[in-house]
Amino acid sequence: NALGPEIKVDLMVQDHAELKKVELWLRDIQIPLDYVRLHIVPHADIWVRDMGPIFLRNKKSELKIADFGYDNTSYDEPTSESAMTDESVDRLIARDMKLPIIRSSLIGEGGDREFNGKGVLMVTKAVEKTRSPGMTQEQIEAEFKRIFNVSKVIWLEQGITDDDLTYKGKLDGKYFTVLTTGGHIDEYARFVKPDTILLAQVTTDEAKNDPIARETSRRMEINFEILKNATDQDGNKFKIIRVPIAAPIIVTMDGRDEVYRRLKAMKFEDGTIIKDDEPIKTILAASYLNFVISNKVVLIPKYWKEGRPEIYRQKDEDFKKVIQDVFPDRKIVQINPENVNAGGGGMHCITQQMPKRSWNLGSRSFLWNWNFKQ
Repeated sequence: NALGPEIKVDLMVQDHAELKKVELWLRDIQIPLDYVRLHIVPHADIWVRDMGPIFLRNKKSELKIADFGYDNTSYDEPTSESAMTDESVDRLIARDMKLPIIRSSLIGEGGDREFNGKGVLMVTKAVEKTRSPGMTQEQIEAEFKRIFNVSKVIWLEQGITDDDLTYKGKLDGKYFTVLTTGGHIDEYARFVKPDTILLAQVTTDEAKNDPIARETSRRMEINFEILKNATDQDGNKFKIIRVPIAAPIIVTMDGRDEVYRRLKAMKFEDGTIIKDDEPIKTILAASYLNFVISNKVVLIPKYWKEGRPEIYRQKDEDFKKVIQDVFPDRKIVQINPENVNAGGGGMHCITQQMPKRSWNLGSRSFLWNWNFKQ
C-alpha cells in the first residue's frame, strides 16, 4: 500500500489455491489489484532476497540473472529438498523471463551482497567462509568479480550478535536466535549512495549494560576501522554514517510456534537441548538497517508500540531522521516488521528489486517481488 501506485509489486504465491486466497485478502484490505501482480513460484521459505534472482544489467540495459547455490543459510545441505526448492527460484524466473543466467559454484545469499552501483561490493567474511568453506577468500572474491563485474570487494568481519547462527547455541546463556543468517550485511551495513555507508552503532551505555550489545559493539568497531581505511572504485574514501542498533525484542516461544518446533529439533553446538514443553526465550532479528529503497518511497522498521519503553520510540525517530536526510526526495514510511524478524530476517530479506524492463508475460509467470523503475 505504501509503494503503490508508482511501484508495482510482484508477489510470489505457492499455488493456485494460495493465489485466490491472496486476491481475496488484497480486496479485504482495500489494496487495488492493479498495484500487485501475483505469480506462482514454488518456494520453501520467504527469503526471496537470499534465494531469488539477482538481476545483472550491462551498459546496453541487457539483463541476466545470477544463479548461486543455496543451503538454507547453512542450516541444511544444498541437496536437501527445501534447499533445492528455493535454489530453483532464480532459474524459474529466468526461464519465464527468457533471460540468460550466469551460473556460479558459490553457495550464498543476496542478503550478504551490498553494492554501491559503481563497482564496489560489501560482504561479510564470516558468512561467505561458512557457505563456501572449501574456497579461499581470494577465490571467492575472484568469483564475485566474475559474476558481478565489480572492481573492488570490501570484506567486513562479522555481523551483529543477534544474527548469529542459531545452531551455535544460546547468546549469553539465555537467548536463542531465530534461524538467523550468521551475519548478513543487510542487518548492519548499507550503501545509501555510491560514496555513503550506514553502519550500525552501539552506545556506551548499551555496551556496558548488555553483554550481547557489547559483543556487537566490538564487531561493529572492527568493521568501522575497515570501512575508514577502505576506498571506492575511484580510490576515494567513503562517508560513514553511524545509526542505532534496534533495542532488543525478547519473545517467549513454545510449541505453538513453527520457529520453536524447528529449534527443538535442532542439534546445538554448545550442547543445548530443549526439553519437551519447555518455553524458550528468543531474541528477534530486529534491525533498522534491514530497510527497502524504492524510487519514491523508503520502507523502514519501526519498533515502538504501546507499552514499550521510550527508548524504542527515540530510536525509531533517530533512524527516521537519518534516512530522511540521505533520501530527502523520497517519502519515508515506517512499518513494524516483527512478524518477519521472528523468522530470522526483515523487510529487505523478503524483497528484491528489478530494473525497469518492457516484456510480455505469458499465461503463467514466475517472478520476484519489487519492481523498481530505473
